Amino acid sequence: MANKITLVTGASSDIGQAFIRSLLLQDADAIVLAHSFSGGSKIEGLQTEFGDRVVSLTADFSQASSVLAMADTILAVHGPPSAIVHLPALRLVYERFTKLKWDRLQADLAVQVQSAVLLLQRFLPLMAKMPQARVVFVLSSVVHGMPPKFLSLYTIVKYAQLGLMRALAAEYAATPVRINAISPSMVETQFLQDIAPVAVEMAAAANPLSRNARPDDLLGALHLLLSPGANYMTGVDIPIAGGTIC
Repeated sequence: MANKITLVTGASSDIGQAFIRSLLLQDADAIVLAHSFSGGSKIEGLQTEFGDRVVSLTADFSQASSVLAMADTILAVHGPPSAIVHLPALRLVYERFTKLKWDRLQADLAVQVQSAVLLLQRFLPLMAKMPQARVVFVLSSVVHGMPPKFLSLYTIVKYAQLGLMRALAAEYAATPVRINAISPSMVETQFLQDIAPVAVEMAAAANPLSRNARPDDLLGALHLLLSPGANYMTGVDIPIAGGTIC
């Protein structure tokens, strides 16, 4: 890629950490703009390991003004990224639809969808002028087939992201930008802290591989979608679900 700068939103997540470490170990020229809500020890740990190849960016993605301020900083200091991996999210909560709180749904839509809209409105016109550019959304297997019960909020948000991804893939298909997604089944990360352990265990038992996904299981597909190997792929959502989706 032209400038080897990858923006990772939600970089303090377990998936973000695994991906950043993998990318920087594989590509000595890569630079990562690591977004998180407030920085913290996880981003500092990456900076200790990789030095100035990791640039910490903080922004509250529930606030449009904070997202736009971050975008302005990126453009002023680094120029547009050549790749974006978008994976911010609020913690997963199982609850009946009748318990769904509209303000919580709006907050998650802001964090996962509004932030992507605002960032991509700023970056995509510039990325489209690069020789190669990539955007990858991290969705969920809930957008394939019938979703699990009691995940209406999560499912609504992920389908909104899927719609955004496919709309942008169609609009930018004539440019060098390739816009795709991955959809993992349950991944054992800090994202599940509010989920009962028995639910996590049941998901693992129901999987053909007899376990839930781990962050490292997502890396192969992420690297593929960011590589020249994805030059003829756009609008694609790759399920990573251990055989539960075929």
